[in-house]
Amino acid sequence: MPAKPSSFFFVYPNKMRILGIILILGAILIFIYRMTSFNIVDLSGASFPVAFGLILIFFSKEKDSDERTVYLKFKALALGVPLAAVIVMLINYYYNFAGYSIETDSWYSISAFEYLSLALILALGAFHYLKYKE
Repeated sequence: MPAKPSSFFFVYPNKMRILGIILILGAILIFIYRMTSFNIVDLSGASFPVAFGLILIFFSKEKDSDERTVYLKFKALALGVPLAAVIVMLINYYYNFAGYSIETDSWYSISAFEYLSLALILALGAFHYLKYKE
């Protein structure tokens, strides 16, 4: 018997969203702790739990999961990933080429987890917008 599209695409049960939210809240606490204790404003310590939490949230089944939901999530993902790539390229360009000096500056690049987080935030926003629009 072939698998349903919604059971194939969304591999996590709906309850995994709670774990995703807990991971994101934990990442926020890590960020606040590092900022208040060490005066470090850095997203690298929190980017992995945020990315993993967003993966759990986005790829979990919806309560009313059907072919329309699968289509809307795929469409949102197809919008979020390239848009995030453009935003990351613009951020990298701004930080690395605006006033960059090879003698005094170091090269900065956004991590893969930060890119994934941005892409999934955009995809979640697009999904809920598309779902509300229909």
